[in-house]
Amino acid sequence: MQLLNRYIDLFEKFSITILFAVATLLLFSNVVLRYLFDTGLIWALELVQYLFAWVVLIGAAHGVKMGIHLGIDILLDKMPAQLRKNVLTLAVLCCIVFVAIVDYQAFVYTLRIYQWGDLTEDLQIPQWIPYVAIPVGLSLMLYHFIVLGWEIVTGKRNNIHAHEAQAAIKAID
Repeated sequence: MQLLNRYIDLFEKFSITILFAVATLLLFSNVVLRYLFDTGLIWALELVQYLFAWVVLIGAAHGVKMGIHLGIDILLDKMPAQLRKNVLTLAVLCCIVFVAIVDYQAFVYTLRIYQWGDLTEDLQIPQWIPYVAIPVGLSLMLYHFIVLGWEIVTGKRNNIHAHEAQAAIKAID
């Protein structure tokens, strides 16, 4: 399990970094081509949109793992430990159900796009290739929610998100 987590973490960080860098360089190159040479890459904007979709969806999944999504826990901090654990378990279970439903629907929709055989407008690649980012990102997110839920149930974690103030204090010490 630890090895799988390590590979997923490496995949997410590598994908986010490389795709974001490629999109940034492509946009910069296209601006330079436009303003200095009065030309440009017609397909650049479409590719950048697809790259950013991948970055956002994989980044959202990685955000679940890292606990960087916004969370308000003022009420949770006032609850007894067992009630807090139950509420957190219920919250993660709701997230798992929601993401699983949306992931399934995204997978079905991507299969339909594959069957239609449409091509993207500028790149002229199969339309399903950029759309597969949705089920991939949501599947990663689902995996991280399942791991998070397991850690809460087994007592390894007692929160869903990271506490910035606590992290800052630990960094100082």
